[in-house]
Amino acid sequence: MAAVSAFGSELKTTSPERAYPTLRGHPPRLELGDELRIPAPLDRDHSVRIAVPETLRHVFVVAPLAYYLDAEVVPGSSPRIVTESGYTQSLDGSDGFEPAVKRALQRTFLLDCVVRTEGNTPLPSRERRSIEPVIDLDIADTYDRPLAERLERYLEIPYEKLEPHLPDWQFETRLEPTADHVPFLPFLADDLAVVTTRESDRDRAGPEPVAERAIDAFTRDDFVRSTQPSSVRGDTRVETATDQSAVPTVQQSWTGIDDTEIVSTTSVTAYRNDIGRTPKDGPIEIEVVCNDPDMREELESVNGTYGSRTRLPFETTIHYDLTTDDLAAVLAKDSDFLHYIGHIDDEGFQCSDGKLDAHTVDTVGIKAFLLNACRSHEQGLHLVERGSIGGIVTLSNVVNSGAVSVGVLVSQLLNLGFSLYSTLDIARQENIVGQQYQLVGDGRTTITQSETRIPNVCLVSGERDTLTANIVAYTAANRRHGSVLSPHIDSVESYFVVPGETGPISVTESELEALFDEALFPVIRNGHVQWSTDLVDD
Repeated sequence: MAAVSAFGSELKTTSPERAYPTLRGHPPRLELGDELRIPAPLDRDHSVRIAVPETLRHVFVVAPLAYYLDAEVVPGSSPRIVTESGYTQSLDGSDGFEPAVKRALQRTFLLDCVVRTEGNTPLPSRERRSIEPVIDLDIADTYDRPLAERLERYLEIPYEKLEPHLPDWQFETRLEPTADHVPFLPFLADDLAVVTTRESDRDRAGPEPVAERAIDAFTRDDFVRSTQPSSVRGDTRVETATDQSAVPTVQQSWTGIDDTEIVSTTSVTAYRNDIGRTPKDGPIEIEVVCNDPDMREELESVNGTYGSRTRLPFETTIHYDLTTDDLAAVLAKDSDFLHYIGHIDDEGFQCSDGKLDAHTVDTVGIKAFLLNACRSHEQGLHLVERGSIGGIVTLSNVVNSGAVSVGVLVSQLLNLGFSLYSTLDIARQENIVGQQYQLVGDGRTTITQSETRIPNVCLVSGERDTLTANIVAYTAANRRHGSVLSPHIDSVESYFVVPGETGPISVTESELEALFDEALFPVIRNGHVQWSTDLVDD
C-alpha cells in the first residue's frame, strides 16, 4: 500500500491536464525486498485516500486509480475513496469491487478530458459537447478547484449520465494476486489499465474453436485431397501451446473492432526491456528470415513492403536457410524488427542444421517480431525474456496460404506505424486465419512512427448518399490514453479522445476522397482491408 501510494508523485500535474499523456510521468519501479524503502521525494501528503482491505488483490486492482488520483492507499474494512474533507464514495458496487474501481477511473478520466478544455488547450471537444448538456457541473469553476474538491464533484454525477460517453478503454489486465506480480504494478498504472483478478472463460479454455474453423476453411474439398506438404506450417494437429516457464506473466487484452479480443501474455521483462532502450541513430533495421524454401512467396511479398515509406530510412536484411549459430547471431543483433518465416515446434526454430531453442540464447537485441510459424507462442515468450519488448505469435497450426496473407498485411501495417495489438486487430478483419495469432510482451510496441501521428483505421459503410465513415483510433507506446484526434472531414469540428472511435460520420464521396488523400492508412470496407491512397481517383 505504501509503495503504490508513491505512484502519483510522478504526475507532472494534478490539474485536469493530467488526462494528457505527456503530463503523466512513469511511476517508480518496485522491487521485492525485506523492508520498505521509499525515496524521500516520493513520500508526501495526499488529499485523497483509497481505503481497501489488506489483501494483494485489493491493492493490485486500485493501483492505476491510485496513481491517477495521486491517492494514498490505506487499510480499510470496505473499499472506498475518502477526501481530506471527509467525503466518502464506496468502491463496492452492486456488481462488485473490480467493476466499481473501473467506473471510478473511467469517470474521473473522462471528466478531466472535459474540464481540461477550460485550461491551456481550449480545443473543441466532442466529449464536452456531448456531456455538458446532461450533467450539472460548472466546468469553468471546476477547473480551478483543488484536486480533492474536483474529485468530489465528479463522483456526485450519476454514472448512468456519463456511461454513454466514456472513452473506449480497450485495455484490461488479468493477473494472480501473488507477490511475484508486484513488479508489474507501476507499468499497469502507467497504462491506466483496468486490472482484474477474475478468471476468464479464455483462461479455462482449451484449443480455440476459431483455430479449427480457420484450418477447416483452408483444408476442405479439393484442398484436402491435394495434400501438399507445405500447406500447413507444422504438423496436422491443432493444439494450444502452454508456457511451462516459472516466469510470472499476466494476461492482457484489448477490445478490438466488433468487440473482438486481442490477447497478450506478458512478463515484466517486456516492460523493463522497453525502459532500457534508447532511440538509435541511423535507419530502422528490419531482419527477414526465411528458413524454408517452400515459403518464399511470403518473403517476396514482404520484401518490397519494409522501407516503402520515403520519409523514413529503413535497412532491410534478408536471410535464407540459417544455421542455428547464424540465427542466434541475428537474434542478438540490436535491430528493430524480426519477420521470421518458417517452422517452429516444441524444440525451437527449424534451421538448416537443427533446432534453435530461444530459451538457450543469451541475449536478444530484436525490439519486436513476427514469428509466422505454427505454435510459436512459447518461443516468442523466450525472446521477450531474453531482451525483446513484444511480438506476434501463433497458438496453433496455421495453413501456409493464410499465413502468407497475414504476414504480408502485418508487415504493411507495422511499416505504417501501427502497434502490435492494432496491427493484429486490423489483420483479423481481413482473414479468419488472423484469429490464430496472439501477442506476447507489450502489445503497444511500434517499430515506426505513424504518418497520421495517431494510428487509425477508417471503417466505411453505405453507398453514395448513405456513406458513413467511422474512425477508430489506437493507442501506442507514444500515444497513450488522453491524446486527441480530429479527422480531416469538413463537417467535423471537434477533437475526439483516444482511444476510441468517432462513431459514424455522414460523408460525401468527395469528402471521403479528400480524407483518403491526406495520408496512407488502412480502410475497411465490405469486410476487406484496403489502402486509402489506392481509393483516390488519379
